[in-house]
Amino acid sequence: MCLFHFLAVIVTTFAQDEGSFVEKCTKPRLTPAAILDVIMANYSRSLPGNPVGVQVEVTVQDVMELSVLSNSFTADIWFSSIWYDPRLAYSHLDNCRQNLSFDDRFEKLIWSPNVCIVNTKSAHVHRSPKPNVLLMLLPNGTIWLNYRIRVQSPCSMDLARFPIDTQYCQLVFESYSYNTASVSVNWMANPVTVLPEISLADFDLSRYRTSRHTEVYKAGEWYRLTVEFEFTRKYGFYILQLYVPTYISLFISWIAFCIDTKALPARIVLGVNSLMSLTFQFGNIIRSLPPVSYVKAIDLWMCTCVGFIFASLLELAFVAYQDKKLILKSGKSNAAISTLVSYLKHFEPYHDVSSPPPPAPLDEKKSMSRTTSTGTNRSRSELDGLDTKDLEEEIAEYRKLAYARKKWRLLDFGANVDRISFIVFPLTFAAFNVVYWTYYLQDVRISTWT
Repeated sequence: MCLFHFLAVIVTTFAQDEGSFVEKCTKPRLTPAAILDVIMANYSRSLPGNPVGVQVEVTVQDVMELSVLSNSFTADIWFSSIWYDPRLAYSHLDNCRQNLSFDDRFEKLIWSPNVCIVNTKSAHVHRSPKPNVLLMLLPNGTIWLNYRIRVQSPCSMDLARFPIDTQYCQLVFESYSYNTASVSVNWMANPVTVLPEISLADFDLSRYRTSRHTEVYKAGEWYRLTVEFEFTRKYGFYILQLYVPTYISLFISWIAFCIDTKALPARIVLGVNSLMSLTFQFGNIIRSLPPVSYVKAIDLWMCTCVGFIFASLLELAFVAYQDKKLILKSGKSNAAISTLVSYLKHFEPYHDVSSPPPPAPLDEKKSMSRTTSTGTNRSRSELDGLDTKDLEEEIAEYRKLAYARKKWRLLDFGANVDRISFIVFPLTFAAFNVVYWTYYLQDVRISTWT
């Protein structure tokens, strides 16, 4: 572990500086309790210097969760503070003992810079079963204080590129009790260590950066150390669970362009089912996101796909409306022709046929049936009736032919519209895909990571 490696370096350096004493060392001369009694006899919990230099180091053990709903991440870390207090030096008492280790109770007996994480939503020291706190005292008076804690700290969530987004989370360290006049807090040479086995289900911890600046409060100025972690989302889940199903729904809606225009129910079912499945998929994804007011990448994608499916339904409605217009025009034409025929029947030579004279008495009918003139009038009336019947049949035949002609013209028009739509819709969607994926797959971290 990096912390123990650092400690070994400190011990080795001290041993090199005190090499003459180490060579003369045979065995420890005092027990730890005796050394502690001597150095703590006249010890005071006041500042050991002005200002005291404090170095900070962080080792990330694990990252359990990064929540977009709470705008925070939860992690287990080892957090170390190192400073120098010459009043605790014991090399003059025992040059053979390289360090003294204590638990958290000894910390309460000595001065400490009280370096803490000031931006946490929650933090607690692990107990397994006792508090995971290590305080190590080196012979020259250097103190190394280490905590193993679980922290929940805020993140700067920006979901504008979701699900192809990058999120940033921060840990901010300060000496809570001492300002810049008393304590100078700074990072160690190797400030942050991330264990390689860290793995999250939906994010990768891609990189981190550290910074130091002076924070101004009403009580004065404090040194602030910030470590910022960059988390890149793994969007493979969303490709399989969102993008691929939307592609399939969209392609299914385009199958309607290949179905005959007379099969309107089948085409309507395809379009409506695709629209409903797309809405259901979007609802499942959006439930796991906070209600932000700006447009996200997933919003743009889903709205565009819904727009394409809705446009295919509009194309179907347009073709169906043209068919309805033909039926309405045909009905009006039939009514006009029927009115014209009824009107013509009131004129010669159709008046006698269409409006027969009132019936005569029975005796007159018998006498008239024997006359030659009556037979001639009947033959003439039958001829007129045949002429009227032929005219109506010709008009009906003409109406049928005109309707059939318009119907075939409409079917041909609908087929042409479907053929054009079958080409235009995929080409337009392909152009949208090129623009969408080119924009959102580009690496924008350089512009935000300074």
